[in-house]
Amino acid sequence: MRALKWIGIAVLTLIVLLALFVSFGLNTLKGPVSRMVSDATGRELVIEGDIRTVWSWVHPRFRVERVRFANAEWAQEEHMFTADAVEASVSVLPLLRGKVVIPDLHLEKPVVALEQDEEGRKNWVMEKEPEKKEESRVHIERLTLDQGRLRYDDAGREIHLQSELSTDETGVVFAVNGNYQGNDLVAVGHSGHVLSIRDDATPFPLKAQAEIGDTKAQVDGEITGLVGLKGINMQVELAGKSLEELYWIVNVAMPATPAYRTSGRLVREGDVIRYENFTGKVGESDIAGTLQVDLKGERPVMTGDLHAKTLNLADLGMVVGADQPREKGVLPDAPFSPERWDSVDADVTIKAGTIKRPEQLPIENLSARIQMKDRVLSLNPLQFGIAGGRLAGPIRLDGTKDTIRADVRMRIEQLQLAKLFPTLKQNQGSTGEMTGLIEIVGHGNSVGQMLGSANGKIGVFMDGGQISRFMMELVALDLWDAARVKLKGDETIGIRCAIADFGVKNGLMETNAFVFDTSVVLVEGGGVINLKNEEMNLKLDPKPKDSSIASLNSPLYVRGTFGKPQVSPDVGKLAAKGLGAIVMGVINPVLAVLPLFKKSEGQDSNCGQLIAAATRKTEQATKPPAQHAKPAAPSAATGATKR
Repeated sequence: MRALKWIGIAVLTLIVLLALFVSFGLNTLKGPVSRMVSDATGRELVIEGDIRTVWSWVHPRFRVERVRFANAEWAQEEHMFTADAVEASVSVLPLLRGKVVIPDLHLEKPVVALEQDEEGRKNWVMEKEPEKKEESRVHIERLTLDQGRLRYDDAGREIHLQSELSTDETGVVFAVNGNYQGNDLVAVGHSGHVLSIRDDATPFPLKAQAEIGDTKAQVDGEITGLVGLKGINMQVELAGKSLEELYWIVNVAMPATPAYRTSGRLVREGDVIRYENFTGKVGESDIAGTLQVDLKGERPVMTGDLHAKTLNLADLGMVVGADQPREKGVLPDAPFSPERWDSVDADVTIKAGTIKRPEQLPIENLSARIQMKDRVLSLNPLQFGIAGGRLAGPIRLDGTKDTIRADVRMRIEQLQLAKLFPTLKQNQGSTGEMTGLIEIVGHGNSVGQMLGSANGKIGVFMDGGQISRFMMELVALDLWDAARVKLKGDETIGIRCAIADFGVKNGLMETNAFVFDTSVVLVEGGGVINLKNEEMNLKLDPKPKDSSIASLNSPLYVRGTFGKPQVSPDVGKLAAKGLGAIVMGVINPVLAVLPLFKKSEGQDSNCGQLIAAATRKTEQATKPPAQHAKPAAPSAATGATKR
């Protein structure tokens, strides 16, 4: 606008002089006017064409043809402003008060080149700016143009735009194309009058459609103080391939998502911008709520409250990179971008009701508070329903260094055995509640890397319940009893205790205990699960309690990868190359679930007796033998004799 002011001063000074010195010949004024403007701005003004006048006692009108105004020496273009012609009318009476009032200023084929270089220099700032800012004595009431072109280049922010402009009775019609921070940009629209840009109090109407890369936007509303965006009130529609791509437009980190579409009202009041009462779809999930960004701090602070009636778990999975599993694996390995996390601080809550998911994954209601502060992302509290119970606890991702540190402290509460495997028909009559915890710490910039480097513990237990007799006979490979149950009809049997407990070190899960004790069979097990290469090597040793002659009396081996597990009976040795030693039926005194167990059923429950008996057996096995001591009898609490 300063450049326009100086150009206007030059042209309007010419107009005033024309009115006073018509008798001397208007073209004789070109030299003096050009020198005056050049001396005042440090830029050369050239008038190549004629100066003409159409006299009127009310509003004299003048026409200056082929005008050129030089650019800054460092700028790319030779001229900052050119026009085939400049026409202006002048009010006579205000001249008597020392003011120049221009009722109408019209530009024919104007070309304006605005530029800011990597050092922050602006070509519209003149070398000879006056030290003292004074109120302008020139007032332009209406500016019109035809076949105008505007070029804007910002090397520091990688913005390069070209616009075609023209005016009608209601404002400016424009078409823009170019590049915005590495993304192609195309926009068309209609705005208010050009001169209303300078008004900080009057709303500036704007209606436009734009495409930036794969992001599409439509806006319809008003902007107050367009240069500084002091106020915004407009309806906005956005659509794109991923919310993540908005980072290149607004420089605020967003999660990777499926394709989205959203509509809401964008409001700015001072330093606060709100996207309020919006609705939309992300993938197959609906989402609604209000987001607010406060710009006055060191970095933007985003707050908000979001809710979804239906959330597709696949859409949530893409947020953590589940759309890009590691090669030949299933764990997500799409990288996070912690270097973007310092672009915003955030405190956003989200709640989801119905969750669309695979039938075999019994996840329900989700609620989380997502906080970002100084490149540390936390979900606390985080909870979601699963199998009639819930998982709850904080997840913390520290992105202050190049490699993220992940800290997970989840509690497993009251998972229903019947709902844990909803697609297994024989499991529908099962009862029992599963409790446990997940406490691990890992490093990496993807979920796969974090789990592959994890250290900590994972464990669950169930004290009492019911399960299908047919299922347990199959686990025991008791083919005779399984056939008999199938012919007679299935029934439920009692579960005395179930424990699955793992220590995790450098991504390797090793069993502290694996016991599933029922009235029909006791299953003990052990082995390792490698989270780095997604391999498993587990041995389940079923011990039938009725000694059926049809039982193959053989362990079951679970081997292979997460994507292709293989379960088979095998009387050979367990191949554990690269996976560590196999611990069979040993209860480690540092069980992860032991503190939780002690708070629940206590030592007198079935699990309590099992743990106590196994612990005594372990202590006796490690104690130096006394002379003439008799061997200890097998414990009845284990439900089977020692092999």
